[in-house]
Amino acid sequence: MSRIALIDLAASDDATREERCQVCIVGAGAAGIYLARRLAARGMSTLLVEAGGANCVMPEEIGFEADFAADPYPGATQGRSFGLGGTTSRWGGLLFPHTEADRRNPPEFEPDVWPRIIADVAEFADDVLTHLRYGHGGEFRPFACRILGPAASALSDAGLLPGASLYLPFRAKNLATLLRRGFPGQANLRIVVNAVASSWSIAGGESPDGARLRALTAIAPNGRRLEVTADRFVISAGAIESARMLLELNGRFAAPVIRRTAAIGAYLSDHLSLPMADVAPTDRKKAVRTFAPRFCRGWMRSFRFLELAPPPGPNRAYAHFIFDNTSAAFGVAKEVLTALQARRRPKLTAGEVAAGIGGIAALAWGRYARAALHVPTGTGVRLQLDIEQIPAAANRIELGPATDRFGRRRPVIHWRITAADVTNMEATARRVLESWRRAGALYRGLPALLPRDLRAAAERPYDVYHPVGACRMGEDAESVVDSNLRVWGVDNLWVVSTAVLPSAGTANPTFTMLCLAEGLARRMTVPPA
Repeated sequence: MSRIALIDLAASDDATREERCQVCIVGAGAAGIYLARRLAARGMSTLLVEAGGANCVMPEEIGFEADFAADPYPGATQGRSFGLGGTTSRWGGLLFPHTEADRRNPPEFEPDVWPRIIADVAEFADDVLTHLRYGHGGEFRPFACRILGPAASALSDAGLLPGASLYLPFRAKNLATLLRRGFPGQANLRIVVNAVASSWSIAGGESPDGARLRALTAIAPNGRRLEVTADRFVISAGAIESARMLLELNGRFAAPVIRRTAAIGAYLSDHLSLPMADVAPTDRKKAVRTFAPRFCRGWMRSFRFLELAPPPGPNRAYAHFIFDNTSAAFGVAKEVLTALQARRRPKLTAGEVAAGIGGIAALAWGRYARAALHVPTGTGVRLQLDIEQIPAAANRIELGPATDRFGRRRPVIHWRITAADVTNMEATARRVLESWRRAGALYRGLPALLPRDLRAAAERPYDVYHPVGACRMGEDAESVVDSNLRVWGVDNLWVVSTAVLPSAGTANPTFTMLCLAEGLARRMTVPPA
């Protein structure tokens, strides 16, 4: 970061520091870092403000705990991290786009939104991959069809469309690495860490009609203050924190700044995950040989399956294999690489390293000689189902009466998995397994699946830390941002977060969010006609 000004507000010599820029971005996770880099490279003076420090920590370590009014929501605890890179310091790095499979038929929920999201992903996906240093195009479907061959044909004929996810290499999973790579316009970017956004001021008074933000105040844990004036502001602080900031902004003034009908914080949803079948022990080798992750141009790829013609309704889903590799070598390799991603020392004993040496050699052989992930003999294999929750206004984020160490009202999260969610998951699992059975009759190279009893007490769905919906985009009265991500009622405020997606859809949301960020960067830097 030699040409990027990195400022620690807590170490500032002044009690109050003042900054001026064209665009101020709040939140240095995946969206904030990507957008800041793209705007700076396109010539805009950009300030990136981050609540955490240079390294990432969990929410409770900086005082960003949430309270729960219903079920605990792990996406707010284990699924968040603060500091440069945000949750990308801990995520798996999986990239897969939302596609035409996410169109509603019939359009029961937000009919105007998904076509725009799908169009942005289709237009910007390859550019995003290039900026992430994979300049070969995603080939999300062609790769799967090419590698799986007759298995892909049989699955498609039976109603399951194969796709291939991309995984960022471990050295690049933490998107803070984008800040260390040289790029044109690097000097246009400044970063302030340990700066918690606490209040906003509006130019020309507090009228909710045509409101325009003038300045942001942020505070450090030791009380140092940052005053930022900017032409434009972008909130990219993660789904929960972005909704919290908009609720704070509306609550700061006598009349709401954001339009009254906007459902800020409502419709919080996630993907729910559940194992629906195990590969028969006699067919595990077949499953590994056909579906184990591959390596292509240094990036890992795994396979997933979408329903080609699901019944009408609000829910979309995808299935994928999980290989339960519990070998010592895999544990050692995972800890070393995870530590590298989080920028910390590995936590390993000499005994653990010694136990894993042989297996590490096998992993390396599979990776470099066979371009496939080595899966030890005897590894359990299961087919996992991930399905979006039914969007419901009752699942929401609101501000509670308690305050945190910065004097901000703590978020209260109302979230639960409903009986309807479970019913939808069971019905989808039955359809997917029936399609798999039909595909197996067409191609005997597919592994046999042993369905699980999804009503058993041990089989409980869980969220996978993909929060969406709380700042959803659209043109209807309840939407929080429009189709260009601008907040309704505020001329110069945008949100780039997974929260803008109306539901979780058929893909992990981060890649789509980066495509939306790319589109916003281009719109912000287009010269006026």
